[in-house]
Amino acid sequence: MFDSKFIIFLVLILLTPWAVLWIINSATGKSVKKIFRKLEDKYSFKTDYSKKVGFKNLPSAWGIYRNRNVKIESILADTPDGKKVLPHTQLTVDCPDSNGFNFLIAKRTRKNNAAFISGSSLTDDNEFDNKFIVQTSDLAKFRKVLDFNSKFKFEQAYSLGFDGLLKLENNTFRYIEKGLLRDEHDLLRLELILHEICDIADSLKYS
Repeated sequence: MFDSKFIIFLVLILLTPWAVLWIINSATGKSVKKIFRKLEDKYSFKTDYSKKVGFKNLPSAWGIYRNRNVKIESILADTPDGKKVLPHTQLTVDCPDSNGFNFLIAKRTRKNNAAFISGSSLTDDNEFDNKFIVQTSDLAKFRKVLDFNSKFKFEQAYSLGFDGLLKLENNTFRYIEKGLLRDEHDLLRLELILHEICDIADSLKYS
């Protein structure tokens, strides 16, 4: 017969990793909610905190910004190599004036080179091209839309840890990055991308 103290000790050993995991995810969930509350307060977005997958809180926010429908979601999505399903943050912005113009911007990494280098284009700006991969349906238009100010903002986003994927397709901007919005640094990067998306959408309206 096992001693009762030994059984209790064994149960504690088995439960400890789960308890630590619960504490970590609980703290993460609180930090994510805090960031979404900031979005709610700053932009008057509506928010939903009810969605959960396992221990993960996956809140979302939506509303109107600069006369455009905007949605920011915490989602589960495949990694670029398709090997894992992980929490991601997704930003969606309407762009009804794109008129069939499409493009993709990704950080230049080894994995992204393998995924997106085929069919990519160079902007003839070495500093930008060294950091980003571009695919587009109209390179001349892309170069016009992505002016000096736009490139500067993407450089700022890069310095803040830009590691996502930005697409304009079917009259919709969609930006997705791995991980959830957990701190001010993440929020600043997302806001910078949101502002730049709206700047590009405005320029397309008059181009």
